[in-house]
Amino acid sequence: MLHAYPWMVDIDVNHWRNLQSLLLESAKGKRRIILIHENSEILKLVHSGREAINRTVARVENPHEVAQKLYQNNQDKADFVVVFERNAVDRYTAQFQDTWKAEEDLDEFVHRQYALMDEFPDGIVTYPRPARETLGLQWRVGATYDEIKAAVNHYVEPDSTVVFGIFEGETLWATLVLHFDADRRVNVITTVDPSELRMNQGREMIAKEVVEWVNRKYPACSIGLFTDLDSARNFISSQDKGATIRELVEQGKLIADPFPGSLTKSFATV
Repeated sequence: MLHAYPWMVDIDVNHWRNLQSLLLESAKGKRRIILIHENSEILKLVHSGREAINRTVARVENPHEVAQKLYQNNQDKADFVVVFERNAVDRYTAQFQDTWKAEEDLDEFVHRQYALMDEFPDGIVTYPRPARETLGLQWRVGATYDEIKAAVNHYVEPDSTVVFGIFEGETLWATLVLHFDADRRVNVITTVDPSELRMNQGREMIAKEVVEWVNRKYPACSIGLFTDLDSARNFISSQDKGATIRELVEQGKLIADPFPGSLTKSFATV
């Protein structure tokens, strides 16, 4: 779904930063306790901020119990605990690197990096959430990787562009522009250039102008979705995306233009 060499240029810094604050969550930005052991013997136990740790552990007989106990005894200073068994991490790294295939999509490789952690349930342990949902750079989009791929294949036209816009008040707070090639692989990732928009006409007119801008710069825009920041957050956290979109439409909080007929039928917006 993601081309090996996507084109990423002309990105508006503010829009991109805002989008990342909404969708990305980095383990490096979290307060964390890291325990590394080898055959149960503790080699390292440290807090990412060098704060004192209520250790309450001398050996790692059960890494899951150790991770939970460390977290519970240090909740005021840690967002999560990670327990690594050194040999298991070495095996994970080697196995992950050996799966690289030059011809596959980049997102397949990255997705496998996280999924592979499940095969080392006692060697890579995090608490309170599973390792594949905690470590690295997590996308919080409210859908699984397979669900996103299925949605793209079902709704996005080949060789077309999709644009998402988020408003804060009457200001265009963030945008995301994605072009999909003939195989529905993302080969362009960018944002709208706000300096080329008038931006003072109200949400519906701004959304229309954004779509016109996309059509001038890239192949035809097949989907344009715009909403406010609170609604975007609600959509991301929602378990029933269809119901959430119907609710946004009923409340007049979703601007959808262009909006393909397949999506209209799926979400019963007519």
